[in-house]
Amino acid sequence: MYCLDTDILIHHNRGDKDVIKKVVENSGNLSTTYLNVCELFRGAGLSGNPEKHRKIAEDTISNLTILDFSVECARIYSRDYKRLREKGKMIEEFDILIAAIAKSCNAVLVTRNKKHFEIIENLQTEEW
Repeated sequence: MYCLDTDILIHHNRGDKDVIKKVVENSGNLSTTYLNVCELFRGAGLSGNPEKHRKIAEDTISNLTILDFSVECARIYSRDYKRLREKGKMIEEFDILIAAIAKSCNAVLVTRNKKHFEIIENLQTEEW
């Protein structure tokens, strides 16, 4: 299963042909997290045309499995947060949480910010 990061969802919504092609090729095997949905709706709400962008966001997520947060995610998050803090390589907390959800579901996190996520151990990533 692929877990689409917010940047991939945004590229999709903006008509990026490469992302759209990958989405079509992997239809039925795509997911995202509630945190990514929050980021997507936040961006829509801040846009110049919130109604239009919220509708686009709704359409996009209607075709995805939304991965939920669990106790196992919390455990993974806690371990990853500690490792990153000890290394002095902190990233956004939402990103650590998104990575924990993807890891708990054995999903490949699809992002255009692969380098950002590479510091999280045992996280499978792919760039589209």
